[in-house]
Amino acid sequence: MTSGKIETGSDEADGSERRRSRSVRFLDLEWERIEAFAEARGLTGSEFVRYAALAATADRGEATGRLAPLIETTFRATHILATKMRDDMFAADRRAEVEELVKAARALQDKLLRKGSG
Repeated sequence: MTSGKIETGSDEADGSERRRSRSVRFLDLEWERIEAFAEARGLTGSEFVRYAALAATADRGEATGRLAPLIETTFRATHILATKMRDDMFAADRRAEVEELVKAARALQDKLLRKGSG
């Protein structure tokens, strides 16, 4: 894995262009963490930093696609737990409290949607 091309979603050269050194400053402890992480994955610290930087600038559509199943699972689990909690509160004659929670959640949602559209 230390040689060859790793897909990062960037417009990398076809191999005819040579890479040039760039200067990036790290604390010794930061660089040690980077090297340890990289080494565990069969990379040098420099390779890892390059791939991580290129991946961070890549098209986010790919990352969103990988996260979609996790987001859906999290949403479903949250829905199940919230529904159970609501049912338990109704059974405990706490309907007014549920209605206040729903009202506050809707107000926050409206606020966030207004903030995001501006």
